[in-house]
Amino acid sequence: MDEGAHEKLLHLTFEEAERTESSENAKNSSFESSKFILWLQIFIFTFFTVGGQAAGTLLGRVYYEQGGKSRWIATLAQTAGFPILLPFIFYSSAKNHSEQPVNSASIFVRASVYIFLGIFQVANSMLFTIGVQYLPVSTYSLISGSQLAFTALTSFLLNRQKITAIILNSIVLLSFSSSAVIFQNETGDSGEISLLIGFTATTFGSLGYALQFSLTELAFQKVFKSGTLKEVMKMSFFICLFVTLTSLTGLFASGNWNDLEKEIGEYRTGKLSYVINLVCTAISWQLYAIGSVGLVYKASALFSNVIINLGSSVVPIFAMLFLKDEMSGLKVFSLLLGLWGYASYIYQHYLDDLQAKTSEVKSSDDQADNL
Repeated sequence: MDEGAHEKLLHLTFEEAERTESSENAKNSSFESSKFILWLQIFIFTFFTVGGQAAGTLLGRVYYEQGGKSRWIATLAQTAGFPILLPFIFYSSAKNHSEQPVNSASIFVRASVYIFLGIFQVANSMLFTIGVQYLPVSTYSLISGSQLAFTALTSFLLNRQKITAIILNSIVLLSFSSSAVIFQNETGDSGEISLLIGFTATTFGSLGYALQFSLTELAFQKVFKSGTLKEVMKMSFFICLFVTLTSLTGLFASGNWNDLEKEIGEYRTGKLSYVINLVCTAISWQLYAIGSVGLVYKASALFSNVIINLGSSVVPIFAMLFLKDEMSGLKVFSLLLGLWGYASYIYQHYLDDLQAKTSEVKSSDDQADNL
């Protein structure tokens, strides 16, 4: 090979190396950008979940303390805020009207999924309504943390969730956090039977929600394959619509509708306060619904329940500040266990992201070596 040919070969090799390096830099930049967007969306959904859960729980307790009595009204308020999603759904549809849908699930299949998940929502909402009625806010919130342990089991069985040592540690801590409150002698204004009813209802509600969230993740994987934010809002909208119609049916069928006027008139802080409480409760729980379903879509059912459990740990603090709820030493201990368990789970996600980034770099290096 003469000198000119050799220089030309070297020049081509350098150009190829530069193109490869430029391509890899673009890939790394795209990877970092996509991870940032993902975590930003997760942060927003987390804010909706924790904020909606805290506000909805406190307002639900205020409803009963100020003279509200109807479980159907309280259950209805948990889902009646779904109309606020309509502008976002229509805007998303108009923006993407020219795009072809990725999934091909029929309307019948979609409706069946919405109704099936809605049935779980009706039962779970009623169970949690009973729990809020019979338990102090802090006790109710900490017991509902058992939902995480149930979700770990259902996610492992239905969603092939990887259970590492760190995640297992997190689940154990968060489960102990919620169950430790059982050993506290706290009767408040209710008798032991009422506390037993509240505890049982909240526990079964937690189990039901765990199964519902795992089934929701399974639906995203097997049925709703488009993977868009619009799909999250549509699922939340139609499930809440079904639950709202069911709750309205229960309200009229039970005869509670006849007592509604009397209940509003006897509400201690007035009629306007009654309406404001229910409207704010509906909006709060709708934000919670969007956030929790969004976390299932962006991460997993187990991750969504970790955030819900974080909200359960935060609620007692707000209950102590705004409702003068008692915050005993045992509850503080439970709160610290919950925060520790949450930190453990987030650390596992940090390790997963670090491993994904390392694998990406290693794959890029291997491709460069093969050139």
